[in-house]
Amino acid sequence: MAKYVNKEALAEVIYQELKISRKDAGHAVEKIFQEMSLALASDGEVDISGFGKFIIFNRKERMGINPVTKERMKIQATKLPKFKPSQTLKNLCNKK
Repeated sequence: MAKYVNKEALAEVIYQELKISRKDAGHAVEKIFQEMSLALASDGEVDISGFGKFIIFNRKERMGINPVTKERMKIQATKLPKFKPSQTLKNLCNKK
């Protein structure tokens, strides 16, 4: 059981389980993350059953303070990806 997972580790699992080439497994992982990124970039959602949902969170424009000059400044509105885990994942993490 892996304690740390990255794209390379995912590609290795796909290579071993599906008996496809390492190159094809790497391309598959890259394509999955590319599609997820494109969906989120266009204000879409990524919903993976049993794992969770990625959505875009719109952070409003707000006032902040520059830590160096202590001057008040306007912080522009931004969009951020946000992850909401599924109940299945929550239960797995809590061993229920």
